[in-house]
Amino acid sequence: MKPDKNKEAEKKNETIQNKTDEWIDKADKFIDETSEKIHESKTYKKADEAMEKATKSIFRKAGRLWGKSERYFKNKGNKKDPE
Repeated sequence: MKPDKNKEAEKKNETIQNKTDEWIDKADKFIDETSEKIHESKTYKKADEAMEKATKSIFRKAGRLWGKSERYFKNKGNKKDPE
């Protein structure tokens, strides 16, 4: 009797593990397919272009500020103190 129960328990564990693995595989496949659809969509491309434009704008502004700060500190050191 006991060996039969052990075999049945092992079979149940194997089937549960197999089902879990199948669900994981299905979920991975679904995620991959959906992400491909999203990347190919026009909306995604528009958002990507908008983000790229905004990022370039931010870096240009930061570069201008950096240049201004460098000039400020260089000129500050060249001025004679009125002391």
